[in-house]
Amino acid sequence: MSDSAKLRVGDHVPMLICSDVQRSISFYSDVLGFEVVDRMDDVGLTGWASMRRGSNRLMLASPSYVPMPIRNEEGSLKSDVLHYFHCENLEQIRRHLVAKQVEVSPFVVRFYGKKEIEFRDPDGRTLVFGEDTDDEPTPEPDS
Repeated sequence: MSDSAKLRVGDHVPMLICSDVQRSISFYSDVLGFEVVDRMDDVGLTGWASMRRGSNRLMLASPSYVPMPIRNEEGSLKSDVLHYFHCENLEQIRRHLVAKQVEVSPFVVRFYGKKEIEFRDPDGRTLVFGEDTDDEPTPEPDS
């Protein structure tokens, strides 16, 4: 057995650095249905929280508690990470997001058999929701 195979690595739980943790708690709970598992409202500038929805877990942390990521000139995060959620009932989810006044992309069917939508959280992170589909892929725009 290799040394790396012996390592005991637990679940991957992303920690999202938020300009306003309280605002992000509201977004992830009220809009996306996450529950607050634990929270500390008195750390950093705006607190910290651990959240869960089914098997999805994430933490929200305040700048100064954890350093704020670098932003580009437009103010959005410089990141190569997309947060991808596998789901069912994507059309219902999109209607829900629109009703909550979240700016959501149109449906796109990818060549790998997923129908997807994209939107951003309060700090500009890209969230992608996708479900399995047999629909024909959406034509790719000419580059």
